[in-house]
Amino acid sequence: MSQHPHFLKSFDAALQVLRQNFQQMGNMTAENCVLATSAYLAHDEARALEAINHDLDIDETFEQLRSDCFDVLLRFQPVAKDLRLVMGIEHAVGNLERAGDHAKTIARHVIATPRQMLAPEDRIRLDEMAALVARTLGKSVIAMTDHSTEAAKQVLAADLRVDAYRDAVFDATIVDLQRNAAQARDHIGRILVAVALERIGDHATNIAEEVLFVSRGVAPGATRTGSGIG
Repeated sequence: MSQHPHFLKSFDAALQVLRQNFQQMGNMTAENCVLATSAYLAHDEARALEAINHDLDIDETFEQLRSDCFDVLLRFQPVAKDLRLVMGIEHAVGNLERAGDHAKTIARHVIATPRQMLAPEDRIRLDEMAALVARTLGKSVIAMTDHSTEAAKQVLAADLRVDAYRDAVFDATIVDLQRNAAQARDHIGRILVAVALERIGDHATNIAEEVLFVSRGVAPGATRTGSGIG
């Protein structure tokens, strides 16, 4: 027996609101990733505080979106792909919130430590890494809102590039520690930022896996391969 047209229209409207708010949260999180990293590179405490304050907005949006997802599940009791979509958004929202926490960690590091000495190549590497992570996170959000498995695959592939940036930071830091152990604090700070950015990239990958779950019914975590393309 088919469902009442008004019922379907109400569900579609609620789902559209979820998508819009999810995309807004994704944009906020990606922008805060770049803001926090730029604060680190410039050792700008005012910018770092701005990133920390923005994380409060991300957390508030997370709580509201999570509540809205549960409300849609209870009111409309969707099934099959519609159920997977609402569940996928709810899980993806959690990944955005945790990605925001890693950006906040970078910002807090700026405030907690004195200005650090960074070589030009280190600045370029971290700046490029932050930009890539932000783009990847943004693409994962688009993949979810547009039901795009192709965009999801691009996110999975980009994760290899994010890991390569992290490895490059680690390798350079080991060399610098051997040459100048007196600046160990500065070198470790670089690693902290690289790890935080890499984990933000991991959350983008988790969202991409949720997209494949919504589209194919394949459980997240079972979609990644060595090539980064599920």
